[in-house]
Amino acid sequence: MGAVLFLGAAPAAAASAEVLDVGGTPVGVAVGADGTAYVGNYGAAGGVRVIPPGAPQPSRTISTGNNVSGIALAPDGTLYVAQRDSATGQDVVGVIPAGAAAVARNIPVSRGNHLIAVGPDGTVFVPNPAERTVSIIAPRGSTVDRTVTVGAGPVEVTVSKDGTAFVTNQDDGTVSVIPAGAHTVSRTIQVSSTPGKTENPHGIAAGPDGTIYVTNISSSHVAVITPGADTVAYTIYVPGGPTEAAVGQDGTLYVASALSPALSAITPGATTAGRSIPTENNPGHLAVAPDGTIIVASPGTGANNGSVSRYAPASAPASGSPQHQETPASATAPSGDAAAGLWSSPAGIAAAAGAAAIAVAVLIVAAGRRRKAARRDHVNGTGVGTADPHAANELLRRRPTDQGWTDAGAGSRIEP
Repeated sequence: MGAVLFLGAAPAAAASAEVLDVGGTPVGVAVGADGTAYVGNYGAAGGVRVIPPGAPQPSRTISTGNNVSGIALAPDGTLYVAQRDSATGQDVVGVIPAGAAAVARNIPVSRGNHLIAVGPDGTVFVPNPAERTVSIIAPRGSTVDRTVTVGAGPVEVTVSKDGTAFVTNQDDGTVSVIPAGAHTVSRTIQVSSTPGKTENPHGIAAGPDGTIYVTNISSSHVAVITPGADTVAYTIYVPGGPTEAAVGQDGTLYVASALSPALSAITPGATTAGRSIPTENNPGHLAVAPDGTIIVASPGTGANNGSVSRYAPASAPASGSPQHQETPASATAPSGDAAAGLWSSPAGIAAAAGAAAIAVAVLIVAAGRRRKAARRDHVNGTGVGTADPHAANELLRRRPTDQGWTDAGAGSRIEP
């Protein structure tokens, strides 16, 4: 059975719990303008699960290649997936027209996993961690248009409303800025507290006002960059190794912390995190629907036992007892051993005074149901394939290379 977890004073209109059976190893997630969620399967069988708003399970599965690592949705409804061509073994970006049942064409890219992004005009950005570059595919293009050199270990990209791309360079603690149409980086922003030393910036998201948010995993804080700035304006402490971030249309920032595991909400302009709630193990990429619904993909810890959680936020008074409560953290990152902080941070954090709390109905997939989903595909009966969950989890917080996975903190290779 699913479970409902409420945080603080829950409104009467809070959503009921459901179970989302998606099967496979979900990693990438995107949400369309109508609230439809698209979840990529990193498993050997690949595929993108299509989940209509409020549906208890996928309505269909889009056929793709193997190991879907990144997924991005263009404004015209075109879906782009980073995958491996099952016929040739080539790593590609698959192009799926709106409403299509399969990939229409593939665009070859460099070897490795790619956490792709798409701009407002349909331009696709493909970070290449091993090459220190970002490949750019023009709207409706069939090949890579140009390649831009960035920092060391580029892992994720976000694109602001004006088409400017921001790239997290996990190995050198910076963010590269690529203006719309540019062939080179215009500026590089240091997002780790000590120049020349990385705090493993990974997830990145752009707010509706152009503010950029960057998750620094090893220091457990989010760096905030105001529009047009060359430096970090301030940082927000988020415990538990924040890995991924997404911003709602109202400017609320949501941060998934993999080691807590928890989801935190931060209101626009706040310098401290709001209340956090526990999540499934290994919460990964997340996306926010226009109505504020939050979709979180969790790859899981065993073969094909990943899950997708759906959170329905609602306004609630700041008063009330949170699920977890700690002394409010300062707005800056904690000092001391970054690795120790990453592993020992508490699971919850108190709301800032006067901030809006969120009441959340958590859709938790029971372990038995997940195993059942792993044995079959609800949509086409073909089976979901076998994935390496360790590799999928490393994808969320460590840099993929051609030969294996590089530990973000120590620099040692980890085999998938």
